Amino acid sequence: MLTTKTHSRVCAVGSEADMMTLCRALLSNRGWLPEPAEDEPALTLEQLTALVRRHARKEGGEDCTFFYDMVAPHPYGAALASVCHLEVKKHPCGVWTACFSYGGDTSFQAEDWLRLHRQCGNIPMAAMYADWDFGLEKGMKRFVGGKMGDDWARMGEVWMWLTAGYQDGYPPEESILRLKKLQKTLDREEFDLSIGELLTACIDNLTALDAETADPVALAAQLHRCREERDYTELLRLYLRIAETALWESAHIDRWLANLESDRAAWQAAGMA
Repeated sequence: MLTTKTHSRVCAVGSEADMMTLCRALLSNRGWLPEPAEDEPALTLEQLTALVRRHARKEGGEDCTFFYDMVAPHPYGAALASVCHLEVKKHPCGVWTACFSYGGDTSFQAEDWLRLHRQCGNIPMAAMYADWDFGLEKGMKRFVGGKMGDDWARMGEVWMWLTAGYQDGYPPEESILRLKKLQKTLDREEFDLSIGELLTACIDNLTALDAETADPVALAAQLHRCREERDYTELLRLYLRIAETALWESAHIDRWLANLESDRAAWQAAGMA
């Protein structure tokens, strides 16, 4: 996980054409979008993503695969270039996702992403963000129909993932020490979940997402039905859930659940609530 003060992830979801529009916007915001000659075909998605990476690495170094200043013509936010990563890929159900992850010393600037959302024809986007200190900003946002909305329901789960990394890589003894320190913060902040309840909430969040999105054939059928029946409310909900598979990295769910369940068992064995 990132070792910066703030941690953010943003995912856009749509068609291959939407991903091409997104890449063109990123390049255009920095004046890096080339003008094709009249007799040349338009750039493919593969070519556009390669161009984004090339400019990002030129500006931010080899580890940088998107440059934060691409997000908006005049961004409010900033990020450490070496931890700015973008992955554009096709989900097994057939739709595409573009997942940005980054961190730095600047808090999440939602207005930058709202402008990009609008610039790309209101492509659906979901975001999560957290500060190193549990008591500071954390949560999720949705960008839909040119507007931005908050999701405060999983603040603890977001922090445990983005900042604590589900304690990945720590032995149970050290995890317990870290969780005891976090419990003091939860008490100070009067957070409504105990450590045991928070670990359970993280497990429930991942398993619920996996149950809804793990079968690509069934998910593709649901998406098709929504399009056929013009059920755009449900279609959008499913799109945002697909975006969440990238945000939460649910492809590694077995690893995350193993960490969380191990910590919960160790916490309970230590006689903690």
